[in-house]
This record gives sequence, C-alpha cells and structure tokens, in this order.
Amino acid sequence: MTSWIRYGVMAWMAEDRYGEDETVLVYFKGTDRAALAEGLTAQHRPPFAYGNATAPGDWGVIVHHMFNPVRNDYEGVDYRKLCPQGTELMVFVPNPSIAKGHGPHAYHYKDGQTSSCVDYEDPGYVGEFWPNKMAPLITAAGLDPRSETYEEQLTQLICDHLGLPALDRATFTVFRDLMDSYF
Repeated sequence: MTSWIRYGVMAWMAEDRYGEDETVLVYFKGTDRAALAEGLTAQHRPPFAYGNATAPGDWGVIVHHMFNPVRNDYEGVDYRKLCPQGTELMVFVPNPSIAKGHGPHAYHYKDGQTSSCVDYEDPGYVGEFWPNKMAPLITAAGLDPRSETYEEQLTQLICDHLGLPALDRATFTVFRDLMDSYF
C-alpha cells in the first residue's frame, strides 16, 4: 500500500485525504533506529513516529517533520551525515511544497552518497547535481504521469526495486506531543 505518498504519512495514518502533511518518511537499513533518531535530533528533526523494531539487515522506518518552524528552521536535513558506510536510506518527501503544489520527491542514499534523486514531476531526469541511478528503471516502467494513481505506481516501483516493506498503520508508534510541539 503506497497511498501515503499522495497525502503524507500522518494524513494517511489519520485517514485524512485532505490533511496538509509536512512530514518525511525515512526507510533505513544498516543502522539502528536509535542512531538514526539521534542524528535527526541533532539536526533539529526528532522523529515522532516509527515502525516496529527490525532485525539487522531489514528495513526500518521513521517519520519526522520536514521543517522546524519553532526554530525558524526551513533547511533540509543532510541525510548523507546519517548514512555512514554500510547504511542505506530511502527518503520520501510526499509534500515538498504544499503551498506551491509540487509533486513528491524521493532520495536514495547509500554509504554516505546520494544515489538517486527522483522528482515525481520528471522522474527520469538526471543532471550533474541530480544523480538518479533509478532513472533507467523508471523510464523502462513506462508509467503514465496522467494516471490518477501515478504517484502510487512510481512509489511502488521504487519500493519493489529496493525491497522496502509496505507500511502498516497498526505497526506505527506516534508521539503526538512531540508531533504537535512543532506548530
């Protein structure tokens, strides 16, 4: 199930199709949840939701706010700092700009390097400062960007390619006080 890409993870969890969700979903492998949470907290984005604990080598999941308005901090997180050798991250930003109406973005990091930057509005784009090792996979899939389920199809393609587990509302723990403290 990838419908969370359309409205954001917290809106998906609340089954609120019209919620304005400015959260980031991070799948992680090769590090533990505590280390990732500590790294996000150091960058002023403490996670407020996470999936069940995972076995070493499996993908875990964590959710954090995209921005920190209390600190007037609208800079992005440097995920390369959170991705040392042996670590892999897949970062989904469902609503990178709610006010401007831009489509989702997805970023794949491995061993401290950016592997792919996928802009859902032009997922096959590759540039000097915009690596995208997934571009051939995405192009070969021949997805129709006019399809009503395009974002979900592209997300499923990425998830299948990396072996990411489906999200399940029942397996998430949410710290509402921390989530609410941002606004």
